[in-house]
Amino acid sequence: MSKSNKMMDIGSKMSFKNIADKTQEMPKREMRASYSLSNIKEPEEKTDQIVKIDISQLETAPEAWNFYPKLEGEEFVKLVKSIYEHGLLHPIVVRKREDRHIILSGHNRVRAYKQIKLELEEIQNGNNAVLLEIMDDEKFNIKDYEQIMAVIKEDITDDEAREIIIDANYVQRQLGQKLMTRSIIEKYKIIQDRRKNTDDDRYKNIKTREIVAQEFKLSGRHIDRYKKLESLNSSIIEEFYQGKISLELAAKLASLKPNVQEHIFKKHMKSFAKYPARTLENLKPSNTKADIDAMMKSIREDNDQARITIKEDGRSKNYVITEAETIEKIKLILSQYTQGKN
Repeated sequence: MSKSNKMMDIGSKMSFKNIADKTQEMPKREMRASYSLSNIKEPEEKTDQIVKIDISQLETAPEAWNFYPKLEGEEFVKLVKSIYEHGLLHPIVVRKREDRHIILSGHNRVRAYKQIKLELEEIQNGNNAVLLEIMDDEKFNIKDYEQIMAVIKEDITDDEAREIIIDANYVQRQLGQKLMTRSIIEKYKIIQDRRKNTDDDRYKNIKTREIVAQEFKLSGRHIDRYKKLESLNSSIIEEFYQGKISLELAAKLASLKPNVQEHIFKKHMKSFAKYPARTLENLKPSNTKADIDAMMKSIREDNDQARITIKEDGRSKNYVITEAETIEKIKLILSQYTQGKN
């Protein structure tokens, strides 16, 4: 079967009933964004169209909506080769508005089609391809990659279009903390606005955070913490993105006043990362810069102590050593003792 026939065969067999049936069989880890209120259809609503569409007619979604980076390097190479060898396994999703077709899901698949077409043209002109391995006797058809199977979405709002982009990327990609945070915050805003502007019964007796939690397969508490990061200092949130502080600590810091957050980043960030449990215990939204200085001084002093328990005559005696010179001697003795035991 040629690649064009293979792709047409996939498209002709697809329906939302087939997708729904397969979804029931999927393990939970593959279904993490299968629930979306925007996709729930009324019985009388017509099924979306699945058609072939010219690549030249497609437009990319606005960057404000599609803030996810392009696949690059080895990941993109794998996608190109997979589509060339196995055909398109999932149609893209586009929004049709008058004569415009805006990509909501499938930006990288469209890029892969363009890359395949470009390389086949190079081969046809007698040049070597970069990614594709073509046998001399293999027949190929460049026109196969001028059109792509697409699910056409009509009569949807901007928020519904944005939500499709978020859902698709959450399902299909492993997101780092930065993209995860923005995905959750944007999703939260969409659901919150929709709840305010609708009388739909589906939104009654359920909180925004619970809807988003179901979508992202997280707890409501996690959603609340991610949402709080909107108020977090831009430098501190980078510490979170890099894994230097936890989500719990980042959310707690976000509750502080902006000038206090700035003070923490400039003066205490390393100590906050070093003593996360102690800082979490003592942080309060009302903390001032002076409060933070005093708190960190106390934590550092407390951690610059040596606590020793000695058993004498069957009874334990506790000692707290604060002198730096004595602490260093104790560390040296313990180091020598440990080496001797090994």
